[in-house]
Amino acid sequence: MTDLRKLDLNLLKAFVVLLDECNVSRSAQRLSVTQPAMSGILNRLRISFNDPLFVRVQHGMQPTDRALELGKIARQILTDINSMLQPPILEPENLAMTLRIGATDYVQAIIVVPLILKLRRLAPNVQVALLPVQGQNIKTLFEQNKIDLALVGQHHITDDMPQTLLYKESYVCTMSKTHPMADTALTLDEFCELPFAMLSYNGGEFSGATDIALQKLGRKRKVMVSVDHISLLPQLLNDSDLVAVLPKHLAQTLPNVRLQNPPINIDGFTIMMTWHERTEQDMAHRWLRGVVLDVIGGVEH
Repeated sequence: MTDLRKLDLNLLKAFVVLLDECNVSRSAQRLSVTQPAMSGILNRLRISFNDPLFVRVQHGMQPTDRALELGKIARQILTDINSMLQPPILEPENLAMTLRIGATDYVQAIIVVPLILKLRRLAPNVQVALLPVQGQNIKTLFEQNKIDLALVGQHHITDDMPQTLLYKESYVCTMSKTHPMADTALTLDEFCELPFAMLSYNGGEFSGATDIALQKLGRKRKVMVSVDHISLLPQLLNDSDLVAVLPKHLAQTLPNVRLQNPPINIDGFTIMMTWHERTEQDMAHRWLRGVVLDVIGGVEH
């Protein structure tokens, strides 16, 4: 076993970068060293930990199980050291860091846009990166240190993850203000005869929560269009006879639409904020999570 006194902390930093990239060349670029130097660092790591750490695969390298275990410890050590070096008092106007937020485009429209605008006022030196998380394992993204914060539905996370409730979402029927049924409370029969546009987060789907609710009643609706991005909805709804059943918070952001309650009970969902335990006590991240909660207060009211 390597003597702890001989383990260079810069090796730990390089190790974490290698875990992130799984590629010697890209890791060398991130650390501003040559590729041969990076290969030498990897050899030193292998000797220090008495493990190959990475094995070659078709597209780069794959970490060993031992490397993944060590990576969790290394990340925590580096986080703790960074916390030690942080100033004791947080000054948002002087805060310089990158916040990587994982969220679906729906949540980005509701929360992230007003969050960015607020951060521009309070902490103008904070960089914000928005990363898509649809179809990915949130816990894995945290463990790979690819995101700092996730704003997602409750079904995307597990009970052992640090988390807090943001808001509960319900569904509304959304159509153009000029739609013939815009000012009429829809009956179930009328609802089933309307042509629908559906927001499919996974792409290509023609069935969702609304259709599950209809199936319980032995009914079906007519989904004529399936889109995978929110940006297409306003023009589709405003320039046609299409109707959409959308999360209420999202529907309220769309221009020139009329909202009404659907004639059936559709199960809603809950939006959560979750983060990795490595940032649990980090002063800057705690402040940023508080800003998210402040933004939610504005959205809710």
